[in-house]
Amino acid sequence: MSAVPARDPYLELPLQGVRLIEASAGTGKTFTLATLVTRLVVERGLRVGQVLAVTFTEAATQELRKRIRERLLLALALVDAPAAGDEDAEAALTRDILHAHLARSGERPDALRRRLRAAALEIDLAAIFTIHGFCARVLREHALETGQGFDPPELLANDAGLREELAADLWRTHGRDDAGAEDLAALWKGGPDALAADLRVLMREPRLLPPDAPLPADPVPAVLAAGHALAEGFRAHGEDFLATLLDALERKVLNGQSYKAPWIQSLWIALTGWCEAGDYHAPLDARLARLTAQAMQEKTNKAHAGKTPESPLCERIDRYLQAVAACDAYRIRRRIALLHRIRGDARERLALLKRQRRVQTYDDMIDGVADALDGPRGDALARSLRAQYAVALVDEFQDTDARQWKIFDRVFGSGSAADGSAPALFLVGDPKQAIYGFRGGDVHTYLGARGTAEEAPPLAHNFRSRPAVLEAIGALYDQAGEEAFVDPRIRFRAVEPGGTRTDADFQRGGAPAPALTLWRAPDPKPDDKGETKPWKAEASREQCTAACVAAIHAVLAEGRAGTATIEGRPVQPGDIAVLVRTHGEAMRIQQALAAAGIPAVAAGKLSLFATPEARELHALLLALLQSGDDSRLRAALATVLVGVDAAAIAALDGSEHDWQQRALAWRERLLRGGPLALVADLCAEHAPRLLGLTDGERRVGNYLQLAEALQEAQAQALGLHGLVDWLGTRVADADPDDEAQLLRLESDARRVQIVTLHKSKGLEYPLVFLPFAGIGRPAPSPGRMCVAQGGDDNERRLHWKIDVPEAEWDDAKERWSIEQHAEQARLLYVGLTRARHALWLASGPFYNCDKAALAPMLSDLAGLQAIPCIRVDTVAPPPALPRLPPESDAEV
Repeated sequence: MSAVPARDPYLELPLQGVRLIEASAGTGKTFTLATLVTRLVVERGLRVGQVLAVTFTEAATQELRKRIRERLLLALALVDAPAAGDEDAEAALTRDILHAHLARSGERPDALRRRLRAAALEIDLAAIFTIHGFCARVLREHALETGQGFDPPELLANDAGLREELAADLWRTHGRDDAGAEDLAALWKGGPDALAADLRVLMREPRLLPPDAPLPADPVPAVLAAGHALAEGFRAHGEDFLATLLDALERKVLNGQSYKAPWIQSLWIALTGWCEAGDYHAPLDARLARLTAQAMQEKTNKAHAGKTPESPLCERIDRYLQAVAACDAYRIRRRIALLHRIRGDARERLALLKRQRRVQTYDDMIDGVADALDGPRGDALARSLRAQYAVALVDEFQDTDARQWKIFDRVFGSGSAADGSAPALFLVGDPKQAIYGFRGGDVHTYLGARGTAEEAPPLAHNFRSRPAVLEAIGALYDQAGEEAFVDPRIRFRAVEPGGTRTDADFQRGGAPAPALTLWRAPDPKPDDKGETKPWKAEASREQCTAACVAAIHAVLAEGRAGTATIEGRPVQPGDIAVLVRTHGEAMRIQQALAAAGIPAVAAGKLSLFATPEARELHALLLALLQSGDDSRLRAALATVLVGVDAAAIAALDGSEHDWQQRALAWRERLLRGGPLALVADLCAEHAPRLLGLTDGERRVGNYLQLAEALQEAQAQALGLHGLVDWLGTRVADADPDDEAQLLRLESDARRVQIVTLHKSKGLEYPLVFLPFAGIGRPAPSPGRMCVAQGGDDNERRLHWKIDVPEAEWDDAKERWSIEQHAEQARLLYVGLTRARHALWLASGPFYNCDKAALAPMLSDLAGLQAIPCIRVDTVAPPPALPRLPPESDAEV
């Protein structure tokens, strides 16, 4: 970090008030946080424990703690040390902090040294937490003010089971009568499971639309009265009216497209049966509405104006239809009322269930602190926290939500110093990287806080990427202009190179390699009509996969030949990351790379229990449980783990004895050593065959991870039968959102990394490939509900898809769709800014390419091609790639 500005603006930034720091990707956010903490210790004389730092993940807290310790030790070493000629930027900046303080304050160097030594020794006591860790500490240490017990409840990482139990209970309670059962089925066609899936968002959002309102009088009596009157009128006037209608049709009085004799006659037959049945609730043919006086008047041909058919029955039909419409409206209002009742009931019952079982979730911790600050002892709690922490630094602020911001604003915000204290609050974030809306992250909270906080100078120097990479990314966003992030309040900020990387660090063919390669897919062949249409979705993915793998193959082949180097060493698979959106895309890329002999590891979001390996182990356990069932045994033998082929299984007729004996031995091994012992034995026995498969390491990793889970479950299961049931339940209820179920990486040493864009945030890679960024997604659909920002107070509101104006559904759906598009644009920014040395993108006439976030960045391909650091590649990948030879010829 040698090329920073001569005078860092953060040397002069006041250390009080509420200040917002925008930190674009790669601009040294952790460096700046360490600078602020060092200044707070040096200039304000704070102990490390008085500085609260809140960040997003446990890994980030450890990294920040490490960097702060290193900076304090550096400051301690520099207090009165002479300046060195080759001093780096971090040391120079720290020296400036020390000299400015000593000159301004008159403090003796030995006194400052003692304080810095104490601060470095106390770093393990530093208040560096995730938001949930901070709230847990507040609830524990301030139990009286928060109303919490001194013995905290058990932390429940995933409350899906509780919500399923609650949904079943709510369904029973609210579906006891006919109306409740009908309304529940109308709101959640998928039954209690659908209700359980919706409960989290239904309970979370502060406002639900359409709003609840008192129900009008039950319209059923009016429907029955109108139906009775219609039946009587039909008996008295039906035949005459039918004759009048048919005569009018013959004379072409009525529009022949809207009125036809066959359906009128069939309607009369249906009406006759309806009247005789006397069930006036039963629905009638919708075409009955065409027989009101107004409807027939509108469909009377102009040549026969004034000759519209008339009957006393028309008025009774009209009154009945109005009564039915009122009844339908009443049902809608009844469902709205039920929705609000379930929402309130669910909140109360879930809170009671958690109290009874003494469990809490991560969200409960935040709610507990927020509610306590709003409660009668809120002022006392805020004073206690201000006395405990003089300054708060909130990292990744763009990923907070309104509740979290409310906590920090209440305690450390601009209006918090009424008691004479002088708190400070630093909010560090980047709205361009707000990509966790699905977790509740709310970029609108950041943007709202920006309007009340004082903006500090944005971090303007990038320490991650080559200068050419920054130039290429800047060129893309120049073309996108104001459309880049959809929301005009979020803008791309050009940053300057600030690190030691140079464009010569990445070489191909003896010259600096392009920073951005844009591969342009060929146009599809014209169809029979001579029209050229974009590639379909699957064909688009195939094109991008083939081109991406070919590009990776080429750079690795050059690395083997010594002509592609990064900082003087050959390019290796571990230098490459392929960023994708979904686990399916990750598997596609991994398999294509494996076919070309390129080792790769995929880190997608998939439950361990949703893998084929989980189903294989379930089949194996079933065979051991039912040892006399030949079909179960054959199913187990056919698994990839055991690996008996179809021909061998077919030859088993009548000669299964040997395999049955082996199965009995497996069962004995399971019962004596547990599932882990059995699975480990099988993996070891079949390792040469398994590891020879394209995804062999992935499979073996899954088998062993499943075996560990089964070993833990065995302690609670009732024998082998209980173990089979446990695994079967997990397979049926696999949840990719449960972190305890996520796959481990099989290996990441010297392999291409395939990572989802969400997981890549905060990481960096030498070479980054984004093969699917140019493919648009289908138009998103919110389903039966959506959360959108709106209203006079611009708050988050939950809109339910109910056909009343108060639901504001169409407007909310449009705003929700815009939000989805905006988040995809921010996700693309995250992907583009992971690269240290080079980027690779696929573009072309792909599926919905005009709707992709990348589209506005490629509006002038020729203009991009004119920039020296950008290369546009139009060469189609070869039909088949030669396998990349292994790096070593040594025997494995």
